[in-house]
Amino acid sequence: MTLVKGLTQADLLSAVVRRAPQKFLFVLLLLGGCQASVEKAPPHFSKDKISSGYIFNRLHTRANKIHSVKSFARTTFIGKEFKQSFRQTLIIKGSRSIRVDTYGLFGQAMGVFVSDAGKMQFLDPAKGKLYSGSDVRNLLRKLLGTQIDFREHLRIFLGHIPNFEFLRVEKSRLSSDRTEYILLAKDLKRSGEVRLHIDAVTLLPVEMTRIEMGQKRYFVQWQNYEKIGNIDWPHLITLEFPARQETIRIKYKDPTLNGKISQNTFQLMPTDSVK
Repeated sequence: MTLVKGLTQADLLSAVVRRAPQKFLFVLLLLGGCQASVEKAPPHFSKDKISSGYIFNRLHTRANKIHSVKSFARTTFIGKEFKQSFRQTLIIKGSRSIRVDTYGLFGQAMGVFVSDAGKMQFLDPAKGKLYSGSDVRNLLRKLLGTQIDFREHLRIFLGHIPNFEFLRVEKSRLSSDRTEYILLAKDLKRSGEVRLHIDAVTLLPVEMTRIEMGQKRYFVQWQNYEKIGNIDWPHLITLEFPARQETIRIKYKDPTLNGKISQNTFQLMPTDSVK
């Protein structure tokens, strides 16, 4: 566990102005002890120093509040020689199951992809044909120009940090502009390091870089946080693979969190209709 210098009131106001000027008045009221405010200032606002353990506990508590998401989305795939954008609906349950329904320009169904506990399926509605296993991996690479490891990366699209429970912080500091805590952690389960950027005001994750053998394996950004109930949800998530020069960007629209999702959602049949 490492200690990071906390924010002074001046630091806090400066960070809010840089990050989100529209929240300046709200934080000013918090610091002034205005009785009209309905929210209490987070405990770390008053600390001279906070530990990396405190930050990780906040991240862990938030992650435990998010179990699933169902949302319309605009997903963009960018590579060295291509750029494609699709209208989709995404359903993600836990860190093991995802369903992606993709639509064409005029709303026609183009395909349904599911991955459930590592087992992948793809339904081509036009042909009524169902693909599975390695055929799906090859098909997605051909259609999208890229592929991801859902066993590791699925958490990213739930606003979570992959392998979070296996990370041990070794270094931490406050950024030079005092808007972020920067934590360098070691992955105890797998080789490699993880560099995390945590918003100094909200303690929400904003960036992550995974480094293996001195090279950046992938980079993540969580942006455009908005409240959904009592949960801060990133409406724009970007996953980059620098070595492959590939990027996946998901922009959520009207997401619903923690709704009831049947496990049958992630089991396709050749006659499945796309809703």
